[in-house]
Order: sequence, then structure tokens, then C-alpha cells
Amino acid sequence: MRGKRWTLLFAACAAGTALLAYPASAVTVKWEDLTNAQQKAAYQSLESENESLRAQLKELQAQTAAGSSADNNGGASADGETSAGSAADSDDAAPADASDGNAESGADAQGIAGSGSGGDADSGSTAAGSGESAQTQRKDTATFLKDIGASFEKRQTEAGTCSADQIAQMSASDLWAYRFRCAEAERDFYEAYKGAQLESLNLQYLCDEYCAGLGKQYKAETAWKDTQDADKTSQLYSAGYYNRAYALVELHDYYSLELPDGYQDLKEAVDKMNAAAGAETRNASADSAAVKKVQELLNALGFLCGTPDGICGRQTVSCIERFQTMYGFEPADGLIDDELLGQMQEMLNRQGA
Repeated sequence: MRGKRWTLLFAACAAGTALLAYPASAVTVKWEDLTNAQQKAAYQSLESENESLRAQLKELQAQTAAGSSADNNGGASADGETSAGSAADSDDAAPADASDGNAESGADAQGIAGSGSGGDADSGSTAAGSGESAQTQRKDTATFLKDIGASFEKRQTEAGTCSADQIAQMSASDLWAYRFRCAEAERDFYEAYKGAQLESLNLQYLCDEYCAGLGKQYKAETAWKDTQDADKTSQLYSAGYYNRAYALVELHDYYSLELPDGYQDLKEAVDKMNAAAGAETRNASADSAAVKKVQELLNALGFLCGTPDGICGRQTVSCIERFQTMYGFEPADGLIDDELLGQMQEMLNRQGA
């Protein structure tokens, strides 16, 4: 039986660090009542404060060492420099090749069974000393859809600077340079959204997925510059392509995101990936009425899976997995049962409270 997995942060709170910026008169909020996105924001805030405290401590230690050195060496001074580091990002690189072309066409779906999870991959933690909080990074739905659409269009404009014939005649170095220029066209979006908090947990997931894809493509550029290893570079770049493709296709199909002509190539790439993964059968024996109820609850919770029809396809299972992941239920297996229905109804009741 699946159980709730609520990560505890009591040790940090006991140390005197506030979980969230609630006024003293506010009602106490339990950690287990927070959504996954809110827990993530709290972690980022705590990490920022901890890094800041460590930096201050290091500076004091340096000053103490400087004073000691001055006493022992006739006034010689010491200057200590500190910097806050961030956790290394992880990549689930897939063995495929994807070229931009005029519309990022030419994706090879071989060897890829499904979408990589954005999760925390390439999501930016608040840097120590930056003074930037999760609240200042909050984005509303309309702004997010407008910005991601504009970012994709900007990328397509860059991709269109070279014709198919020109691309076919490029050397390996020139081809990678062209692809990296296309990815860099979305750098502004990446920097603005890699640590953003969105209103909807499903949109949060898709935003993280897209930013994870961009992050992998930026790492592909570093890999190429450092190693000239075409296979490793292609794996990273292609994995990022599919992260982005899945997010864009769903945003287009379920959130009415307007995209230029290049969208069709992404759609075809996703269709090939889904075909390679095979039919979704894990809930084949589930009762149609239960499936329909789950679909209704998913839509009500913001995990859009289309018109409830009692048929459990790929989109329904994907949304179930996201619900389980974003609310902290495990395992995130996408299976429909009474426990899942209870969890979903509980979360919906909390939203309406």
C-alpha cells in the first residue's frame, strides 16, 4: 500500500529558521499541509539563509585570522573571499539525435521510451546574498504561457537563419555551433523561469520540465567545448529536446498555447516517442467509472487530462504520476485504486477549505 511521504524539516525549524514568511499572528501551517511546490520553495529559502550564515561565519573567521596574522607578523593583512555554490544538476541523457533545422526537425526517437521528469533538474536555487525570494519569482499562468510562447518563437527565428541546404553542408563544429545558438535564444526564459513558482502544480511540472530540457542543452554545449565528444553532446542535447517537446505539446493541446509552425515537428517527435513506448496498459483492468472519476478529479486539481471518458490512456496516467509526485505521495506509479481516489479527494477538499 502506498503511503504519504512528507519530508520533515523540523531540525532546521528547531534551529530558529522560519519555514515560510508568515507573520507571528498567522495560523500555524503544518509541513504536511504544504504542496510539493511550497515545500520546494521553503527548502530554497532555508538553503539561501544557511549559505548566507556560512558565508558570514567564514568572513568572521577570516577577519579573526587576519587579526592574528597582524599581531604575529607586524600588521600583515589577510583577505578572505567566499562564494556560495549550488548543487550539481542531474541529467537523464537519452541516446538520440535531434537537430534544429528550420523548426528543430529531425528528431530520432530510437532508444527513448518516454518523457524525462523535470522535477528539480536544472531548477535554480536562490543564491546566497541575492536577496531574491521565491515570492518574487512567482509567475501567473497568463504570463508564463505568453513568455514560453515568445521564447519558442525566438528560438524558431534563430533556427530560420540557416536553410536546410546550408545545414546539410555544415561541418560538425558548425552544426553544433548553430544548434547552440538556437538554444541560447531561450536563455532569457531559462534564467527567468528555472526557479519560478507557478500558480498550478501541473504548470509547475511543465515549466520545470522545459527548463530541465534547456539546461541539458546548455550542458551539451559545455560538453562539446570540453571534450568534442559528439555522442555525449548529442545525448544531452537530444534529451533536452524531448523534455521541451513534451512540455510544449501538452501546453499547446491543453492550455491553448499558440505556437508557430515549428510546433508540428515537436508533435511528431512526441508521437514517435509514445509509439516506441507502446500502449499504456497498467490500468487496463480498472473500472471505467473509477477511471472517469479520477479524470474528473485530475481536471479539478489542475492536472488536465482532457474530457473524462473512462478510458485510461497515456495522458491520464501521466497526470496521475504528476499528482502523486507534486503532492508527495509515493510510489508515483500512476495506478488507479481506492487509495489514489482518497488522496485526490483529500487534496481537492483542502483546496476548497
